[in-house]
Amino acid sequence: MTTFLDRMLGSLWRDLGYGARALRRSPGFATATALCLGLGVGLATAMVTQFQASVFKAVPGVRAPDEVVATQAPVAFPVYEDFRAPDGPFTEAAAFVPSVPLVLVDGERRERIWGQIVTPNYFSLLGVAAAAGQVFTPDTGPEAATQVVLSHRLWTSRFAARPDLVGRTIRFNGQAVTVRGVAAADFFGTRPMSAAADAWITTAVSPALAPELADDLLTDRTRPVAHLIGRLKPGLATAAAEARLDVIARRNEVLTGSSTRERTERRVTLVPGGRVYPVRDQDLPAVLALPAILVALILMVACVNVATMLVARAATREKEIAIRLAIGAGRGRLVRQLLTETLLLAGLGGAAALVFIAGYEQLIARFTAVLPSEVHYDWSFDGRAFATALVIAGGCALLAGLFPALQAARGAALIPALKGGIASGTRPARRFNLRNLLVLLQITASLTLLLLTAFIVVGFQRTQQRDLGFDTRNLLLVSLDPVRDGYTPDQTAAFFARLPDRLRAQPDVLASALAPVPPPGLRTGEAMLAVRAEMTPGERAERAFVRSLVAPGFIETLGLPVLAGRALRDDDDATVVVVNRTLATEIWPGANAVGERLDVDGVPREVVGVIGDLGSTYALQRTPPTAFLRARDSALRQPSTPGILLIVRMAAGVEPAAWARRVLLENDPNLTLVSSGTLEEELARSASLFRLTTLIYGGIGGFGLLLAVIGLAGVTAHAVARRSQEIGIRRALGAANSDILRLVLHEALLLIGLGTAAGLLVAFAATRAMAATLASMAEITQTSLTDPFLLVGVPLLLASVALLACYLPARRALRIEPIQALRTP
Repeated sequence: MTTFLDRMLGSLWRDLGYGARALRRSPGFATATALCLGLGVGLATAMVTQFQASVFKAVPGVRAPDEVVATQAPVAFPVYEDFRAPDGPFTEAAAFVPSVPLVLVDGERRERIWGQIVTPNYFSLLGVAAAAGQVFTPDTGPEAATQVVLSHRLWTSRFAARPDLVGRTIRFNGQAVTVRGVAAADFFGTRPMSAAADAWITTAVSPALAPELADDLLTDRTRPVAHLIGRLKPGLATAAAEARLDVIARRNEVLTGSSTRERTERRVTLVPGGRVYPVRDQDLPAVLALPAILVALILMVACVNVATMLVARAATREKEIAIRLAIGAGRGRLVRQLLTETLLLAGLGGAAALVFIAGYEQLIARFTAVLPSEVHYDWSFDGRAFATALVIAGGCALLAGLFPALQAARGAALIPALKGGIASGTRPARRFNLRNLLVLLQITASLTLLLLTAFIVVGFQRTQQRDLGFDTRNLLLVSLDPVRDGYTPDQTAAFFARLPDRLRAQPDVLASALAPVPPPGLRTGEAMLAVRAEMTPGERAERAFVRSLVAPGFIETLGLPVLAGRALRDDDDATVVVVNRTLATEIWPGANAVGERLDVDGVPREVVGVIGDLGSTYALQRTPPTAFLRARDSALRQPSTPGILLIVRMAAGVEPAAWARRVLLENDPNLTLVSSGTLEEELARSASLFRLTTLIYGGIGGFGLLLAVIGLAGVTAHAVARRSQEIGIRRALGAANSDILRLVLHEALLLIGLGTAAGLLVAFAATRAMAATLASMAEITQTSLTDPFLLVGVPLLLASVALLACYLPARRALRIEPIQALRTP
């Protein structure tokens, strides 16, 4: 047994040595193959890992995450209590309010973080343990009213992971709270990609700590603020649970008087509550359509390209294989040797893929650095995805490498291969042999990949070129929330009452205005409210539009054009409203909206003006229909989740951050600037996300183009080498240079033409199909999909580059001397 094992290991070592020497003699082939495998495997692994980290990843620390469900939309707290009744569909249910701002005061340092208000059974339902101290439990007593659970990230970053922090007092929103414990590492709540939390408080806390709980929020059936998570009763299907919850939701509508017979859709939808990104299984095909197609194309291009090069190389080794067979080498021995060489190539490709993944990880780090603080995205290398991609690519390479060996091992091919010379070099080739089929697939896949990414990249670039509707220069945006800094409502009102005089006294301020609810596009916290709009007399319809509360001077400070009527004034009351052009066009097309009536929040209001559309800093967000209402003084006394927005038109050359600290914090040192910066900085942050996205997709398209060039150049070079004797004979018989080029390029032109036509059809059909199911894809490609420059230019680009890749080695055929070609054995 030992002797047999030693013999096998010795034979394997010799095969590895021989394979390494063979690859060293062909450095160009080895490098190109390793790069193709490395790029394909690395890019496919990165994309699979990216969606594994967002779509399929379970929330860290949760027990049996696949059993947890959650409501897709929030519900009122009393409705949550109805849902969790013993006769309901849940064995246990909990509720939480996401994205609750908390101002952490640590000495002189003040920082606004994001927390959650949870029911006491939140952690026990999820099975999340404590890294230090204790988390809340269902039997937590009255002490929970003054306690907080911190995230592991906040514990380590702000408090140096001090064990003695548990039981000590810290200050949130100007209130003293006791640290009960620290949650498990990497746990940021059940929705970390949209509402990551660094602190948790219970529904028992006072409104002074959590202003969201004021105004009888826990008993109000009309305010849907709580997200439900729960575990279904054994054997109960999700659809059956939704049907039972729907009955309860409709009953609540009757109680609140909000029931409408016209609404036939289901009120409650359950989504996976144990995933970092809650997507229902039936929605996965739409979500994963684009990445699945791109990954498949990437691997196809890489595999086909490697297979093409291996087939071409194996054809040049026919004589070597034939000699080894003639002197007694068995087919199994020969196949094992070629298998070893291919495995060496796969190893080199895997190493190149790891280098690529390391670079991609740095790119993702840049991406996550510009994400909002309430978004936690954890991209980490997925070894399973890497192994799968490497096995697929390596398997294709093995098949491509073994096929010529098995073909050469047949006796019929032995004699011609040993003779070499004219017999081997001039035998007619089939038009659609394996090599040509691989080239055709390569061109088709490359063009499909290139067009898909071109549609996305150009679409992204065009969405960023949208006009916001006003001059964005020298415009400062500052968000404030004095109530969470410990200010009473009266103190908050006094602060905002003093603010206009303080701003008018600044020589650098040209204009300023406040917005209790940030208008759409200027900040992420937008208040989308479903309200009813009164149409022409006797005709009513349900409309969804944005209600934006702004102080007088807001429209003038931004510089939005007044298209009809006037802007809001100081003496305006609750009976007037100003609408944007989109809303006016939707409700009163072709008519003057000024003087019409609009029902907002149950109050009939007269439209006194129509202004230009206020665009969004987020490129993919369309301008929504918007009604601008005069903000009352009482609106400035309330807490604001995104912060009350102060807009200041500054003189040129002012440093905004220093100005904001000097003017706003000089007399109010306890005030926290939620955010401050120029609008151009806000636009730059939004644009940076799109630049990284276009860089990724553009790189994918460039990858497809590069592989197409490498593959076609290699195949053409191989064809020239194989037909050198034929070309020498033709030149000896008087063939002109144009005849030689036509001979070499004829087959390549045919393959390029067929592949281009097929790739164009496949890419167009795939993009249209995805745009029909994904709203974001439709938004991105609404102009690029029908752009004649892309539909014609991209295929021409690929065809031109591919033709150039074929032409360069074809020119070498013109330098073949007839006498030298005829003498070559």
